[in-house]
Amino acid sequence: MDPADTDPFAEPPPPRSRREHPLFHLLLLVLTFLTATLVGGVYTARGGFLGDGRFFDGVSFSIPLLTILGVHELGHYLTCRRYGIAATLPYFLPSPLLVPPFLNLAGTFGALIRIKEPIRRKAVLFDVGVAGPIAGFLTAIPFLLYGVAHPRPSTLALTADTPLFEYPLIVRWAQHLVGVAPYTSASVHEHPTFMAAWFGLLVTCLNLLPVGQLDGGHALRAAVGRRQPIVSGVVLVLCAAAGIAGSILWLLFPALVVLIMGLVHPPVEDDDRPLDFGRTMIALGCVGIFLVSFTLAPIHTP
Repeated sequence: MDPADTDPFAEPPPPRSRREHPLFHLLLLVLTFLTATLVGGVYTARGGFLGDGRFFDGVSFSIPLLTILGVHELGHYLTCRRYGIAATLPYFLPSPLLVPPFLNLAGTFGALIRIKEPIRRKAVLFDVGVAGPIAGFLTAIPFLLYGVAHPRPSTLALTADTPLFEYPLIVRWAQHLVGVAPYTSASVHEHPTFMAAWFGLLVTCLNLLPVGQLDGGHALRAAVGRRQPIVSGVVLVLCAAAGIAGSILWLLFPALVVLIMGLVHPPVEDDDRPLDFGRTMIALGCVGIFLVSFTLAPIHTP
């Protein structure tokens, strides 16, 4: 029993912030569902509500995408609960950019949780960090397989401002697995569910960058301890090269993370203790997830 239940002089728990109330989280989820569904309709045959179709045409995009993002954040949240670490429910981030040429092609800026106390042990830091990307990646796979199998042939001529989506390696594997002829974004209209999985894989890849306090940064600190800033510095150099050779996204995103969170991940109490063998193998698996989800120029034009 909590002592506060029996001690009349015990201090009451601090009041919950309005931003942590479950109804606020629900409101953000509903708003994100609306914005992602509006944008998701763009990937349907009639263009959804922003074209000649209906609002709910976009649910074949929004529901898979929000499922992937939600499972990712629940992976973090439930792992925090497992270890008794205070954390918020997921915050979904709706996008107000719904009108071309400023259209956010996902209808959302993703989702996140806020961990409200320091993580002091290496194993716990690692588990919390990798739980989200692994859960989100596994959730994306069935949506990817379904979406890959249902493209629509494109008969429209490409223009200079037509957005094209570069496919990561796992998409090529999925095409082979479901038995469809290999295709590219230039030759088909992708199924909305495919696009949801595509964005889910991109989010997973970005989060696994071993920089700062991203998910990959948590895993890196747990894996290499005090050498984390050196490795993250090398990663930033590689990101700069990817930004020059491919998409500016690989330069801007990690730069923004470093500006907000810093390059150096906070230390843990057992920084000098080696990560155990099982977690080391999981860390290598996360490197594999990053590589099969990575594209040098995720969105480009002809």
